[in-house]
Amino acid sequence: MVVSNTSPLLYLAALGDFELLRDLFSKIVIPRAVFREIAAGGADLPIARSVQGAMASWLSVKDVATAAETERFLKAGLHPGESEAIVLAVELGSEALLMDDSDGIKAAAAVGANVIRTPGIYRLAKQRGFVTAVRPKLDDLRKAGFWLRDEHYRMILETVGE
Repeated sequence: MVVSNTSPLLYLAALGDFELLRDLFSKIVIPRAVFREIAAGGADLPIARSVQGAMASWLSVKDVATAAETERFLKAGLHPGESEAIVLAVELGSEALLMDDSDGIKAAAAVGANVIRTPGIYRLAKQRGFVTAVRPKLDDLRKAGFWLRDEHYRMILETVGE
C-alpha cells in the first residue's frame, strides 16, 4: 500500500496511465486534503474521473489521525495535501509516498518516508514489465508541464537501459 499526493495522480490521469498505480502498488490511499484538491479541480477533469472510478476498488480516502503533525508541516510552508500525505504515509507505515514537490520530498525524507516521484513510477513500471519504454513517458510528462531536469531525465533513462 502506498500513499499519494495530488501531483502523481494528476499526471498519470492526464497521460492515460492512472491504472499503473493499481498494477504497481495494488492499494493507494490518499488523504482527505488530496481528495478535496482533486474535487475542487472539477468532476470533468481526467484526474477526478480516474479517482472516482478507482474508489470502489483499489483507491481509498483516509483522514490523518494526528492533526498536530499535519499542522507542523503546514507551518513549515507545505500545502495541505502534501502535509497530510506525509503524515498519513508515516501513520500507515506505507511502502512508499508518491510525491513530486521538492519541499515536500525533503520534509518526507526527513521523517523517513520512501518517496517515489512520478518519473520513478514510470521507471518502476518498465522494470516490472508494465510499459515497454520510459523515454516517451518522460517526454509526455514534460509536454504536460512536469519539470524534470535534464540530468535526472538522462539518469532515469540510463537506469532502465534506454
